[in-house]
Amino acid sequence: MRTARGTGSGLSLTASNPWQRNLLGAAVASALALPMLAQAQVQIYGRANVSAERVSVSGSPNPVDNEKTSQIVDNSSRVGVRGREDLGGGLTGLFQIESRTRLDSGGDTWASRDSYVGLQSNALGTIRLGRTIGPVYYATYDYISMHNHDTGNSSDAFIAPATVGNAGFMNNTVWYSSPKFGSFSVDVALSVLGEGSVGEPTVERKQPRYIGLVGAFDQGPLHAAVSYAETKNTSDLNPAAGTVKLSKDTAWTIGGLYDFKQVVVGALYEKATSTLLVDEASRTYVRVAVMVPVDRHEFHVNVGRVNHRLDAKLNSDGATQMTLGYNYNLSKRTKAYAFYTKVDNKTNGNYGFQTQLAGVDNSSVAVGVRHNF
Repeated sequence: MRTARGTGSGLSLTASNPWQRNLLGAAVASALALPMLAQAQVQIYGRANVSAERVSVSGSPNPVDNEKTSQIVDNSSRVGVRGREDLGGGLTGLFQIESRTRLDSGGDTWASRDSYVGLQSNALGTIRLGRTIGPVYYATYDYISMHNHDTGNSSDAFIAPATVGNAGFMNNTVWYSSPKFGSFSVDVALSVLGEGSVGEPTVERKQPRYIGLVGAFDQGPLHAAVSYAETKNTSDLNPAAGTVKLSKDTAWTIGGLYDFKQVVVGALYEKATSTLLVDEASRTYVRVAVMVPVDRHEFHVNVGRVNHRLDAKLNSDGATQMTLGYNYNLSKRTKAYAFYTKVDNKTNGNYGFQTQLAGVDNSSVAVGVRHNF
């Protein structure tokens, strides 16, 4: 808590005017609130992460689509408040309210990221009710993204939409995490994604929904996880017809990370499918991430490859993403970093962070600063 210091203005903290009385009242209220805050273990936390980048789009036969731009990029900066309270008998109450903050352009929506209220039992596990991106993402894709927390233009461009409910952060979610069974744990998330599928008024609607299942093994330097995600009824694949064909998207993923101390290696393998109007699209996706820490320095290589698209069945529609990164740890919470990233599409591949035009490549050279608090 800050203490009052002289400012040279001649003002003193007495009750001689309304402004001073209000200030004293606020100070007293804060002092009285401190024991309750300590008991509830409330914490304000966040991340400020901004980079300056030179972004290039290339490979299109149309010159208008090819360009180079300079950008200031906010890499998923966030601020949140979370708390825990010991309820006795091995039971803990918990909450979290986390919001995206845009340091490049300002503003965003309150509680736009993981926000929930829940209960934790030593014997039975943890249940959360609210909004989340889900355990499938955290246990696999996010876990191995070491160079910039899977944020910004160098984030994973190939994650199957089914993994996060075709929507990113999902509303109306129940998320259960089991207690540890030795080194094993299980997570289950269920989300209601909307009121009903898009279709003709005369056709019965079905509610869009998501289910995510994760089994994880954590022991010492090893983390491994296998997951299944299924997202249904989020769109009508044939809106012009008198009958509705609803979407169904699935993804099986296995991934893990091992810390060898001199080098940290992570990898994942994903098999995903999506229903099309007259068929089904499927693809495989592989990614490997490597970090070499040397004193305060970190050297990163991250490479992913996907063999097809999920929105169509075409030939030569895969892509490769490669990132080379360097981090310098100024402190335990602050890093200066630089990276080069590129998404290289085949003729009909449509992956990217700047544009998703078929056959068009995206790349960026960046320098930035990241501070966690």
